[in-house]
Order: sequence, then structure tokens, then C-alpha cells
Amino acid sequence: MRHGNAARPTISAARPGRQSHWGLVMSPLKTWGVVALLAAGFAGALWAADIPVVPYVEVSFATPGPLSLFCLPDGSGNPFTEAYNSLGQKVDGTLTLTLYDDFPPRGDPVPDFPREDIWLMDLQGTLVSCPGGLIPAANTDANGMTHWEQPALAGGRVDPGSGNGWTVFVVGWTLDAPGLIEFRANSADLDGNLAVTLTDVWLFTQAFFGPYDYAADFRWDGVVNLSDLALLAGSLEASCP
Repeated sequence: MRHGNAARPTISAARPGRQSHWGLVMSPLKTWGVVALLAAGFAGALWAADIPVVPYVEVSFATPGPLSLFCLPDGSGNPFTEAYNSLGQKVDGTLTLTLYDDFPPRGDPVPDFPREDIWLMDLQGTLVSCPGGLIPAANTDANGMTHWEQPALAGGRVDPGSGNGWTVFVVGWTLDAPGLIEFRANSADLDGNLAVTLTDVWLFTQAFFGPYDYAADFRWDGVVNLSDLALLAGSLEASCP
């Protein structure tokens, strides 16, 4: 079993009908000191439970991307099962992570791994979540699998067009190829302060009457229009639970 920053190339393993990615989890931005600090608090518990400090994961998608998720800090946004495709149609965007204790096929699935130690994060920090707002729905099952199906409790945005993207963290380590997840996200909490307020209404107005801005295209149909305004109106005063 390898540890630390001993990197292996990412291996893509596409399955029929969906997208999937294999990878050793490691630092996305080569910030080894920060990553080591994040992982250090979990290392003793992981070793005691015979779980690797640097595990292997597979992330798969119910529907091929790119997809967009409308988020709200209070969790009343769309669940992953109702993400939008680029035509503004709702599709199943469930993300599934499978955790192994070594590189497949040698590795075995890791069951009952705490969901609190697995989370999504964007590379630029423009999507801001409430506590626990981007962790999966449950601990890993007997097959080492867990899912993101529920709404994300978050504000701000993730726009791959700006070079940003989501990746998966496991005990402070992430996939060695950052931005693997072809998911974007936006929120009526446009300023990312985890509350939908009149400031967000003003920001939406700028996008509604100005140049196109994905951040306000909540239904992701390529235009900011009345359907997006309706989502904003229904989101006022949403904040972290």
C-alpha cells in the first residue's frame, strides 16, 4: 500500500451508460503541506481501523455530464437526482463513490467508512457550503459505495468555463486529476454568504438585464429569464439550517 505523495497515473474506466473515473487520491494543487495537515488528524484512527490513509476511489455518474445543480443553503434546492442538463431538462445526476483499500483489482471495498470524511469541494473555493452540506447521504455500504442524491446545502457557484470544477476529498486527499467531476453548480445565494438576501436580488438583476452569466441561469438553459426569477423568488431568506 502506498502512502504520502507517491503518485500513480489516473486510470479512466468508462462503463456503458455512465461515466466513471479511477484515481489515487492525492493533492489537487500540489499543496502537500496543507493536505498532510488535513489528513494527519484522521491518520491514527484510519490505521487502527485498518483503513488506508491514501485510499483508491471510483467516482461514477448516473447520467453523462456536463450537468448543473441548483443549490440553496437550507437544502431546498434541487437534489442530485434532479440536476439539469444543458437544455434545462431535469436528469438523474446521482454521484456514486466506491472506496477501496488498494488499487483494484487487488483492493477490497471499504465498508462503513464515515460519510463525514468524504466531501465534494470546488478547486477555486467559489462554492461555499453549510457544515456537512457537501457530504454523501450515508456511510459506505458493504460494497464500499456511497452516493450524493440529496440536495447540496451551499451557495455561490462552480463554473467549469472559468477553469473551476468539483473534485472529491477523502480524509483530506483528493483525486490526482482535479476537476474530474463534470458538474457545475449555482445558487440563488449569488454572493456566497450562505443566505439569500436583497443583495442577491440586486446581483440577479444585473445578470437578467446584462450579459449572460451562468451564475444566474438556475435552470441552465442558456438564458437568464423568468423561470430563473421564479426560483430566486422562492428562495428568499434561505440560509443554513
